[in-house]
Amino acid sequence: MRLYLALAAVFITVFFLILLILRLARARLDPTTRRVRSLTEAHTPVQEEITIHDALKQTELPAGLEKLLISLGRLGGSNEKAVSRSREMLIQAGLHHEYGPVILMGLRICSLFLFAVCFYLFAYRHINQPMLAPVLLMLTLLIGFRFPDYLLRHRISRRRQQIGESLADALDLLVICMEAGLGLNAALLRVAQELGMRAPILSQELLVVTQEMRTGLSREKALRNLSTRNRVENLRILVGALVLADKLGTSLADTLRAQADSLRTRLRQSAEEQAAKAGIKMLFPLILFIFPALFIVILGPGIISILKTFAGMSGP
Repeated sequence: MRLYLALAAVFITVFFLILLILRLARARLDPTTRRVRSLTEAHTPVQEEITIHDALKQTELPAGLEKLLISLGRLGGSNEKAVSRSREMLIQAGLHHEYGPVILMGLRICSLFLFAVCFYLFAYRHINQPMLAPVLLMLTLLIGFRFPDYLLRHRISRRRQQIGESLADALDLLVICMEAGLGLNAALLRVAQELGMRAPILSQELLVVTQEMRTGLSREKALRNLSTRNRVENLRILVGALVLADKLGTSLADTLRAQADSLRTRLRQSAEEQAAKAGIKMLFPLILFIFPALFIVILGPGIISILKTFAGMSGP
């Protein structure tokens, strides 16, 4: 009896402890809660207005770790073509750092070392064939060396998606600012500041554009750089239309309004296309995972009864 009471007490304690942890995690990670918290902090007097300097933040790594990665990256070495490719990928991921390619090389070396250690601890001892171990080791080292690149490409893809989703709102704000009498440069800066919380990635990119124009680049060159850095199709179309309108001297507000309507149409068509593909995408997990489970639940008892019947008939 005491054993049952002790087990019940342990169960109740663990249950309420897990419930408390889930409640705290939800209060901290819930999107609505975080949104309300960020809005509350934005309206406090200590919150500074977003500026151009915020768009060029360096890495968020600790200073000691950053120096270590730079040292490892310099030991790894790389040619000019690889450095240029790495810098291009980092810029597309929104990472502006003087030693960005060197830090990326340091991360590759650290990842290679960690994958090698994990291979030795968890896989090497269980390999019975001596000829298979070097092959698996080389494959593990290759995956470990390229693992930071996979993460970087994932960040680039997610960043492009977020820019594409927030571009329509930015266009609407640009149209409003242009119709209110602001020039394109001032409108870009105003929209970037207003989008600081709703779309921080696009806000940072627009702030970089305004900074480039302030440092002497032409508007066309700054907009072309924006399109090159992100490689988002809708953004490329918008930049091309703005550059053409600026060259021809037509109304930028009318151009932006037409582009906003066209962008809304393209987004709606893209959403309809994704909805049409959803049924086909759900077909494979339905066949591979859901149907077998249903067959086991539905037909399992009947098959067991049939087997018992045949076993009884074949007995003495």
